[in-house]
Amino acid sequence: MRVGLLVPGGFLAGAALCAWMLRGAPESIAVDRAQPLTVVTYWHHFGAQMWLAFALAIVIASIGYLAALRGSSLRAVIALSALACAAALLFPVVFSSDVYAYAGYGDMALHGISPYAHARITVRDPLLDAMLWQWGNPPPMCVYGPAFVWLAQAIAAVFLPLGAAAPLWAFRVLACLALVACAPLAYAAFSPFPRATRLAAAAGIALNPIAIWSAAEGHNDTLALAIVLAGFALASRSRLFTGALLVALSALVKAPGAVAAVALAATSRRAAAGAALGIAMVAGLAIPLEYGVRAHLAPAGHYFPQFSLQYVSIPLAAVVVAALIAACFPKPGLRVTPVLALAGFLAIPNPYPWYAVWLLPVAFLAWESAGAWALIAASLLIAVRYYPDATTALSRPLNLTIVAVEFAVPLALMSAHIWNARRGRREIRTPVPGFARPRSP
Repeated sequence: MRVGLLVPGGFLAGAALCAWMLRGAPESIAVDRAQPLTVVTYWHHFGAQMWLAFALAIVIASIGYLAALRGSSLRAVIALSALACAAALLFPVVFSSDVYAYAGYGDMALHGISPYAHARITVRDPLLDAMLWQWGNPPPMCVYGPAFVWLAQAIAAVFLPLGAAAPLWAFRVLACLALVACAPLAYAAFSPFPRATRLAAAAGIALNPIAIWSAAEGHNDTLALAIVLAGFALASRSRLFTGALLVALSALVKAPGAVAAVALAATSRRAAAGAALGIAMVAGLAIPLEYGVRAHLAPAGHYFPQFSLQYVSIPLAAVVVAALIAACFPKPGLRVTPVLALAGFLAIPNPYPWYAVWLLPVAFLAWESAGAWALIAASLLIAVRYYPDATTALSRPLNLTIVAVEFAVPLALMSAHIWNARRGRREIRTPVPGFARPRSP
């Protein structure tokens, strides 16, 4: 517990350093600082200083995080997660403008403007002005499910009368609450596993420094993940149909929930029926999103990989991903799930830090393996992805260095995982709802 206090302590230290450095902020960023929530975007050398304060927080918090994985009670994990989220919210800056888009979509819906229409905004209020200053006019098309838009509309309706900053804070606090809730939900979802693994899963998700920072920035990944974990918790208690249905419906918030539903569907016919119904409901309710993608996003979009293996070389990325997937076939079972998760992460053309939140539950399906540690490493090292956006457009050698920092260690650990699997380590698979429990031979 004492070492675990480094998780909130790291964010407190980073927030204090960041606030101290802002006292000497250059005049050139005065407009950014005048916004309802300050976003560090292309601040050059001063942006590098802000990132260093953030990096300090992540490094210190990671020490406590790794210690917590080895032994913490569920109550301690919940308390530490809440404290860490509160500490992260004390940072005077963030590095992503996504929460402006979330709140803006809700405000647009209040004015009868479809967030999926990619239309120029002519209506004005303080929140819309702030969103447009961050994103331009027209703002980017919403790529989230209708349930998230309904939530955003409700938040805008309730909190906008309190000022433009209030809906932004509402999203941030809600994302933090969802992350804290992931601790007991993960403990329940992993109920077929040994208690030590269940506790590690709770700590591994709710105390992960990048997950905490993503929640403090207001990203909706923690909200969608909480729904997914709730569905798996139901499935682990033999409520396979209901659990799979709930997991599939999480895609009404964000699309990765559908992938989780497909994985759960493979465990039984009842789960498959629940997932199929849920995906059908999502497809019916998400028609405006589907139309927006076809009519606006696809025709105007440009494929532009950044800070990923595809940025280095698309053929290289294809070969690495194909090799990871091919390595899974001779050894089926839970030990291949980290390999598939890392392959999916490497296939993303522009991996943002908050995407790593989705890697975390998979790590504990094969806990203590090299593959599990590869996913943990990937989730922490992706913090360097914030550096270029905080500073400015970088040279290609520096961009390649960022990619190497992000992926070299995870790939090395995953290679060890695959090597160990090929040496013939056996796995006894027990048919249980939603999972197959690994046991020692």
